[in-house]
Parts: sequence; structure tokens; C-alpha cells
Amino acid sequence: MEIMKITMVEMPLEVKSLMLSSIIAPRLLQQGGTDEPFAWESKEFVRRLLIGQEITFQEEYSIPSGRKFGMVYCGEKNIACLLVAAGLAKVKEQGQKGGLSPYVVEPLSLEGFAKDQGLGRWSKDPITIEESIGDLPPSTIGDGRSFEAKGFVAENKGKSLEAIVEHVRDESAICVHLTPNFLFVQVYVAGLQAPSIGRRAIPNAKAEVVGNGEASGEASATPALTAAQKLVALADIYSDIPPDKFGEEAKHFT
Repeated sequence: MEIMKITMVEMPLEVKSLMLSSIIAPRLLQQGGTDEPFAWESKEFVRRLLIGQEITFQEEYSIPSGRKFGMVYCGEKNIACLLVAAGLAKVKEQGQKGGLSPYVVEPLSLEGFAKDQGLGRWSKDPITIEESIGDLPPSTIGDGRSFEAKGFVAENKGKSLEAIVEHVRDESAICVHLTPNFLFVQVYVAGLQAPSIGRRAIPNAKAEVVGNGEASGEASATPALTAAQKLVALADIYSDIPPDKFGEEAKHFT
């Protein structure tokens, strides 16, 4: 019998969400509609660059909804600057008071370069722009309105489907985006019963999901939640129930 040795990364002490400050990324898919040009490419750019990597970050400010904004670095690389330089995000418009923020001097210079080169969202080729726009199906699996989930399962039963893991809900349930059709699916691991991770109350979580982040004055930087994002957010709104023994470790393992 072959013995596999698995090294697991140390359990995190805290999980943080941080919005990149000074930039605005193209909006991702809205249910039953289309995304802004290069929205998926922008998201994938960051995912490929950062998932599994050690990073440093600096919080700059927060807004009443609880969202925190700041800079993220992978080594010496400023992620916001990399996005802007690739034409996958634009710099926020600056107010007249006090002149330019020191945080946007470099991004603005890189944005000018991306515009001159016609990179990403600044492309002058209509075919390139059209191909960068994702088209979300009328409804995702499990919604029950216009998507025929049973038919989809029957058609694909026993097949291997490519997907990107979007969220680990717990050790036996993951949320994935099927590629390339952008369907958002919850996948349950069959044949096992894993320990519960417990349930916890998160301040402002319900307000974030219901309000879609638009009442904070940061609407341009925090677009309306997609169906996938709402599902992920709602999965974390619970009353306080402690986890089973090894529940959190099992989720982290997954």
C-alpha cells in the first residue's frame, strides 16, 4: 500500500477581507446578464497571482459597512499597480480637495501607459472587448427558476467537469464556478459525514447582503453582489454555535 505524506499549512488565526484601495475593477457577472469587459480576466489575474502565496498588506481606511481598504503586496509587487498596468482596473477619480493622494501617483502613471498601449479594458479592438465579456446563464444551479438542474445532472452524470473553487463552505461542501460556462455550483463530497464547523454571527453581514454595499458611498468600488457572492455571504450568517472537535481543522484541510 502506498503511503502519502501530506503537509498541511498552519491553521490561520484570523481571516481578513481587504478591498484594494484607489482602484476600480470591472464588475463581475450579474445574474442573467453580462459582465463588464475583462471582469473575469481581472479576477483570474489576482487569483493566479495570490492564491497559496504569502503576502503583506497595509490597511488604509474603512467605511461604515465594515469594509476595509488598503494595499496588498506579493513580495515587492503592488497588486493594485499590476492590475492597472495590465489594463484590468482603473484608478478612482480623485477629488479636488488636497490634490492627489500619494497612493495614486504610481497607479495613474501606469494607467496612462496601459491606455497608450491599448491593454485590457483600454483595447481599441472591438472583437477583443467582445470576447472578454462573460455571459451568465439565466439562473445558476439550485436557483430553481429558469435553470433545469435535474437535466444538467442527467446530462453530465459520470463526466469530469472543469471548475474553479470559489469558496470552501465547510470540509465536505465547496462552491465552484464551472468553466467555461460560469455556472456556480455547490458540490458536496459523497460518502462521508464531517464534523460541524459550528455557526457564528457576523456583524453587518445581513446588511451587506441585503444592501449590496451601495449605501456606503463606495458603490463604484463595491458593486452589487452576484448570485454566487450572495450565496457565499449568506452561508456565513449564523447564530453562535461552537464547532465540533476538529471541525475547523477539517475545513482548513479541505
